[in-house]
Amino acid sequence: MGVAGDGVADAHRPRTKRVVLIVLLAVVLLALAASGWLAMRVLNAKSALEQAEVLMRTVAAQLADGDRSGLPAASEELSALTAMALEQTQDPIWSAAEAVPMLGANLGAVRAIAESAELIARDAVAPLAAAADTLTLDVIKPVNGRINMESVRHLADIAGPAAAAIRSAARTIDAVDFDQTLPPLSAAGRSLAEQLAGALPVVDELDTALQLAPDMLGSSGPRSYVLVFQNLAESTALGGTAAALTELTIDDGVISIGRQASSQSFGRDLNVPVLPVDPGVAAVFNPYMYATLNLATSRPDFPTAAQLAAAFWSRDIGGAPDGVIAVDPVALSYILKATGPVALSSGDQLSGENAVALLLNGIYLRYPGEDGPDLTDAFFAEAARAVFTALTQSTGDTAALASAVTRGVDEHRIMMWSAHPEEQAALARTPLAGILPSDNTAESVTGVFFRDMSVSKVDFYLQTAATLTSDACTAASPTFTTDVELHSMLTQEQADALPPFVASGVWRGEKFKTQVFVYGPPGTTLTGATITLGGDAETFVGDAGTDLGRPVATYWVMLSPGETVGLRATFAGPEGVYGPPGLRTTPMLNATTTTVNAEGCPAG
Repeated sequence: MGVAGDGVADAHRPRTKRVVLIVLLAVVLLALAASGWLAMRVLNAKSALEQAEVLMRTVAAQLADGDRSGLPAASEELSALTAMALEQTQDPIWSAAEAVPMLGANLGAVRAIAESAELIARDAVAPLAAAADTLTLDVIKPVNGRINMESVRHLADIAGPAAAAIRSAARTIDAVDFDQTLPPLSAAGRSLAEQLAGALPVVDELDTALQLAPDMLGSSGPRSYVLVFQNLAESTALGGTAAALTELTIDDGVISIGRQASSQSFGRDLNVPVLPVDPGVAAVFNPYMYATLNLATSRPDFPTAAQLAAAFWSRDIGGAPDGVIAVDPVALSYILKATGPVALSSGDQLSGENAVALLLNGIYLRYPGEDGPDLTDAFFAEAARAVFTALTQSTGDTAALASAVTRGVDEHRIMMWSAHPEEQAALARTPLAGILPSDNTAESVTGVFFRDMSVSKVDFYLQTAATLTSDACTAASPTFTTDVELHSMLTQEQADALPPFVASGVWRGEKFKTQVFVYGPPGTTLTGATITLGGDAETFVGDAGTDLGRPVATYWVMLSPGETVGLRATFAGPEGVYGPPGLRTTPMLNATTTTVNAEGCPAG
């Protein structure tokens, strides 16, 4: 039996071997087929994505240059290409292959790029293409004092999903480890990540603006805003003193000008603050900023200034503003270059070329007598009305106007605060808010701010410069050294000829008092504050303080005509995360010359 059994076993062995060989051959053939299938799909996805990249550049150019006639066709082709690329990656074999070491990382990266491209094409480009005929700033330009609210709401409906798509695409790409992929794929992925990162701030700001716009323009009921004109001839940290105020009312897009007031319209009892005094803020700026409207812009934080201005308006004029908007004459000059000159009853033509010199100097020299302040206030009020009319009735270039406003916002010369918490929370994420960064993650910002303490209008003649030197990109515990220079362009002869309220009734042109505040980055410590040039017994360093989570070095500078004074402040930071160093300064009448020396930091 044993022999017979062995014979049967031997007889089955060749058959078993054949079965194993057949199975192995089948596996090999399937593997080869799968590899070929996978390779084909990879090549198809690669080709579609490369074509989509070229087409995406075409779409971006059409959106930017204003010729959108070819946008619908380009969008349709882009959607087809990205859908094809994505379809190639949504395959069981592809999904299984993503689990294979090394190969899987590359396949996963291709899929992530395809998903992101398809999402942008579907939810961002396609809706924009469908609305190509209305993608122009002219649709929201005021006509006869009214903004077309239907157009605003339509743009908001498009912007929301488009912004969400770009944010989602950015998150998808950020989650990919391109260090684990082949060099060409790694380069493509990093390029896409950089493009999305660069687009996100613009997308977020545009989306925020359009989502807030309907309610802020009175879609849900009338809104009242106080427009504060900052006088840069008398500098404060945010720009200039709150010299003239105008009430703007907006009801479902219809804009009208209301009551007007000057700084003289508000109470000045130094013992009667308009809001409860914050002891920490008062320790740096003194409590008078809570009792005098002129000084409301002393702190480099626009929400503080706006709340003070709103409280002054409510107490002394009446009514609770829905928000506060600040603008200075330099920003006004940008706007006037877009709208064209405006005529005033005085015979003046206020233009982009003469607005700064006329509003901040010429008008004071024209009215040097005791009634000068009243006459200049009336001039400012009429100028505000004239510019308002030009803005709401203008038939000028809307793109140029948008560019002018954007420039003013970027330079912190136009700022806005809302009394509605949800709106203010959204505004706080934009440059329009006038807020210093609260941490160093994106950028390690040092601030240099000025405040005239002469009760004069002499900053028309002041030149300033600031240089920041830091090793934040190379040292674990960095230092931030800031050198500041103030120079008076006045001659003594010019100073002697100035009207008293321009030259300061206290020193009458002999010298001028300026307070300088240097803010270190959040979390740093002030390690040194000195005078480096031209200092004497009348120029000194005050006590160090803290504000907005930052150390503050304070200087009091007495500057005679023609004199130059230099100051230095050094801050040290503990180990931590530091973005590239940045420098924020008061938006002066004569723009501060700024330099940042940061060895080892990325270019740009």
